[in-house]
Amino acid sequence: MIRFLLASLFILVAGTASADEIKVLAAVGYKPMLQDLAPSYEKQSGHKVAVEYDSPSAITRRLLGNEKFDVLITTQDAIEKLTGENKVIDDSLTLLAKVGVGVATRLSDPWPQVGSLEVLRQTLLSAHAIAYASPSAGGSFYPQLFQRLGVWNEVQRKSVTVVGALAAQRVASNQADVALALSSEIVSVPGVRFAGAIPASLQSYIVYAAVMGPRAGNSDAVMGLIAWMSNVELDPLLRAKGMEMP
Repeated sequence: MIRFLLASLFILVAGTASADEIKVLAAVGYKPMLQDLAPSYEKQSGHKVAVEYDSPSAITRRLLGNEKFDVLITTQDAIEKLTGENKVIDDSLTLLAKVGVGVATRLSDPWPQVGSLEVLRQTLLSAHAIAYASPSAGGSFYPQLFQRLGVWNEVQRKSVTVVGALAAQRVASNQADVALALSSEIVSVPGVRFAGAIPASLQSYIVYAAVMGPRAGNSDAVMGLIAWMSNVELDPLLRAKGMEMP
């Protein structure tokens, strides 16, 4: 199904005359999608897509240092902070996907219906160890979530805070039996179950967007790639990667 969807997007790039290399700076969180979309765009368009991944904050620092790029893919918030500064082509901003927080559990454990607020609360209370990104590593949302659920005091005693790695990997290695992380990160970790997204009333979304660089080479090829990544027919692939249409 997904291969068919990618092939059906060929019309977006049909008629491209010459091959160019497109330099892409991308946030690590969008890597699961680009690993599929970049090769398929190369195959259909004839262009080469050269991707460099980094954190959103590191990408911003690189752009402030006037690094040249053709396409930037990072959070919408990060891009909007660059608009009006001649760092990006402002009116080329295109939303690609959004991703929220989900729950990872061990494959051997029962499947909790964490979309229910009370089930999520009981899942956290009954867990022996809970992994999540350290507030110092961008995980400031999680203590707030635990406080809203009324479980912060209990969770603190069994927290496994993570820096420089994926929280779900702690479940895969049996260092935790529950992890909270971006859904797209969870589905990329073998050996764990994506139990589902947390309830919408508690959710915090990251929106990924693409924008063209002010010194981009072949603008037709660049905008072709952006169109390729934003087509609504990609919804099944996004969901397979733990993301949604924006």
